[in-house]
Amino acid sequence: MSAVILSFTPSVRCQRAAGAFAAVNIIARRMGYADHLAYRAARLARDEVIAGKKSAARAVADMKADLRLAARDEPRLA
Repeated sequence: MSAVILSFTPSVRCQRAAGAFAAVNIIARRMGYADHLAYRAARLARDEVIAGKKSAARAVADMKADLRLAARDEPRLA
């Protein structure tokens, strides 16, 4: 009996999407977002990269800007 090891490596796009996911997840947690919100933001960035809408760097930068904007504490008019 012979053993054959099949090497299935993820595509470059999937690897970059996983990197974007990890980066956004770390960024969101450092900004103080809850775990489920950090995961959601990271998943959105990953999905944009996998779909080919944005590069990994662009997805991370855009999500970081979105998170920063959402975290701003502005006085509200009553």
